[in-house]
Amino acid sequence: MKSKQKLITLEEALQSTRRECCDRFERHVNPEEARLFKLINMDKRYTMAEGVTLHDDKGNTLLDFTSGYGALNLGHNPTEVLEAVRAASTLPAVLLMGHSPLMGALASNLAALMPGELEVSAFGSGGAEAVEIALRTAKASTRRKKFLSCNNGYHGLSFGAISVSGAKRYCEALGPLMDQCESIPFGDLDALESKLKGDDVAAFVVEPVQGEGGIVVPPKGYLKAAENACHRHGTLLILDEIQTGFGRTGKLFAMEHEGVVPDIVTLSKSLGSGVVPISVAITTEQIWKKAYGSRDRFDLVISTFGGHSRACAAALKTIEIMTREKLWERAADLGTYAKKELGRINSDVKHVKEVRGLGLLLGVELSPPSIPGANMDENFGGMIINSLADKHGILTAYCDLAPTVLRFEPPLIITKEQIDKGLNAYEAVLGKGMLGLTMGFLKTAVGRAIRPP
Repeated sequence: MKSKQKLITLEEALQSTRRECCDRFERHVNPEEARLFKLINMDKRYTMAEGVTLHDDKGNTLLDFTSGYGALNLGHNPTEVLEAVRAASTLPAVLLMGHSPLMGALASNLAALMPGELEVSAFGSGGAEAVEIALRTAKASTRRKKFLSCNNGYHGLSFGAISVSGAKRYCEALGPLMDQCESIPFGDLDALESKLKGDDVAAFVVEPVQGEGGIVVPPKGYLKAAENACHRHGTLLILDEIQTGFGRTGKLFAMEHEGVVPDIVTLSKSLGSGVVPISVAITTEQIWKKAYGSRDRFDLVISTFGGHSRACAAALKTIEIMTREKLWERAADLGTYAKKELGRINSDVKHVKEVRGLGLLLGVELSPPSIPGANMDENFGGMIINSLADKHGILTAYCDLAPTVLRFEPPLIITKEQIDKGLNAYEAVLGKGMLGLTMGFLKTAVGRAIRPP
């Protein structure tokens, strides 16, 4: 231990100032991200979060239109889920020798919600781990080595997940990755058929709606046709519902829009309502047995924190609330309204190219102005995010693999009045024009430089 560095207690951390939070994050967590947040005034010190609302240490209130990129379908800190976690606090948190009653109950409920014969669950802690489990399961059950995925797909940042993500900048930065992984254009059935012809592909990994790739919805009928093509060639279909699951797109699961029945589905994010991390890969008994059905293989899907009691409690309560309230119907109705209004804004504002998405997973694709040397494809979205937060109290973000696409992805519990506030803010900010946005952004950046928090 460094003799001059005092350890920080929980109580001290909770009382940290904005400046202390920023300095520690920049020095010990992610310096580059810290500088970016500082530039656009997103390094705020939040003191409370409830429902759709965030409160900072300056007394400001923001509406969260990111919902943890789909992790907070029930909003921040849902009371019933917090109470469920407390109710499980006397159970063994981690139990590797014996059965957890909550894990079995959760797996049973997930099986009841899934289509077809999807009924065996393997649990993890985060979305990337669920994807890793799915890849291992496909490889072990088919005895094949190749994987197909889609350009600009996103499945997490673990080694295997990046290998099937189809994101060029990840592959260039971190390659060489797992071999025999190819990506094809999203929504292109001919490309998929061409790659499946050799009957040597273990699985095709795909999002029903691309999230980080820019909120891209595939052509109608694509996913069902992909399912049929995979089955003709003995290839498993892995559907990544990590962001789209649990009501986000206006159905309980996005695969329901076309009646798709994948061989493996991955879930995470909103499964634990953002209260406790949890993920799962669900497959059929037949596939599971082919992959792990022997004494020397059954433990290849065991994870220390997979099926953690408090995580399962959060997930059980989340499913109960989601199905009781039928929040996917709310997402469908409010999403249709929001998309129509965003489309109206699109027709009146110069720098909006397109509005797309399903339910309350919507993307606003920008058309940045061309300014030599200004890298506007990267920076224009940041200017808008800054103005939305500072001037209108709306927290949003752009898609990681498509920085010209702003997210409109609020918690599913949002009200129409809160939706209208977000829409009015979008319209006001996008209507400012380039000069107004630039001046506002420069004012914030200069102010942060000369007056640190």
